[in-house]
Amino acid sequence: MHCMTRMIAAAASAIVLLVQPALAEEKEYDNSVTYAGPDAGVGPGWVPEGGWTMPAPPLDPDRAANQITPDVITAEAKMKMMQSTMMGNPMSLRQMINMMVAKKKADSSLSFDEVIESMDLRANFLNMKKVGHNTPHKVIEAITGETSPRLEMVSYCDVMTMRDILDYVPEFGAFVPCRITVLEDNNGDIWLMTLDWDVRWLDTSPNPNKISPELREGAIKIREALEEIMEAGANGDL
Repeated sequence: MHCMTRMIAAAASAIVLLVQPALAEEKEYDNSVTYAGPDAGVGPGWVPEGGWTMPAPPLDPDRAANQITPDVITAEAKMKMMQSTMMGNPMSLRQMINMMVAKKKADSSLSFDEVIESMDLRANFLNMKKVGHNTPHKVIEAITGETSPRLEMVSYCDVMTMRDILDYVPEFGAFVPCRITVLEDNNGDIWLMTLDWDVRWLDTSPNPNKISPELREGAIKIREALEEIMEAGANGDL
């Protein structure tokens, strides 16, 4: 787990180094996408020759809580930035998805229901509210008429911290509530997985717009709670 975190942190730092121009002062926004030629040089904002530089949005103005950010980055700019990032990435899509996920294998002595029960108990102990439980394998079986490997998504959340996060950046609603997927693989093994996100990866970002220390601490506690819930589920802890 710690090795995966270091890998993702290193990748995130590399992306920042490649595509983050210096943000020193408020200025009119230029949303152009610039081709990087042989004189691109190195340093902040540098990309490999043949890549594309990412436009730099202006500094965030003071915004009211729960206010959506205008879409100032075009779809073309996003695509070119990611293409430039992929130029130096040797991993396949399957490997990249694997890198973005934290996962644990459940003890072979545990049943699927026992894994879920242990997760629920630990979440309750940590004051993480259970806000969703989906069973898509049942829908698949209803459509196909055939048995499908068991697949369930269980969502837990510190709802007050979630509200604070959404007040800061409403777009984070696309990632909440915090979800743990439990699935049975082709070997019959049970796996627990969640999106491996950690606000501490942003600590090296040169952008001066930082979240508050209180919000940062709350987000870290949520990530640590998800890790503990998965650990309890994988071990069958009560």
